[in-house]
Amino acid sequence: MMIRVIHSLGWLPKPAIVYQEPKQVNPQGWTLLELAIVAVIAGVLASLAIPSMMAMAAKNKVQGGLAQVKGALQEAQRSAIRMGKECKVSVNAGSNPPSIAVADSSYAGCLSQTVVLTDLSLLENFNGTNVRFSYKGNTNNWGTIIIHSPNTSTKYCLVISALGIMRSGVYTGAVTDATSDYSDNCKSSL
Repeated sequence: MMIRVIHSLGWLPKPAIVYQEPKQVNPQGWTLLELAIVAVIAGVLASLAIPSMMAMAAKNKVQGGLAQVKGALQEAQRSAIRMGKECKVSVNAGSNPPSIAVADSSYAGCLSQTVVLTDLSLLENFNGTNVRFSYKGNTNNWGTIIIHSPNTSTKYCLVISALGIMRSGVYTGAVTDATSDYSDNCKSSL
């Protein structure tokens, strides 16, 4: 009280602004209820997102398998043209896992490596299991290859014509046996 009187009379200079410490917040963290609500929300979001992410991953795996098969066959075709001799590759649809490899050692140089399709199924309707490309790039084994996975309903296909022209697309028909004509159901919509 005395200091107020002295200040009001002007005998002492007015004090500068006095710094006041901020009030201490009680650092207790999150309550159990808040943590439970966040966990429930995260669980609901995960249960909605995980199945669609798994389906997308399976679809991408099938699409990647198609790219591998098409790349291997195009490599064999280019090698036949480049080397000026026929190239024969074996489409092993019945093996587990399915693969595409050089038919035998006399066709060395046709493929740089064997293509193995893990966790995928492959069907083909070629006349025999080998695809032969002449030195001109055309083939006498034309047909369709279907690549699919048990984890997704998406099926992709690759059609090879007698001239060696390849087209790929989404297979819209039912996957039955290898004697069917698959090319009608191979829709070019990649």
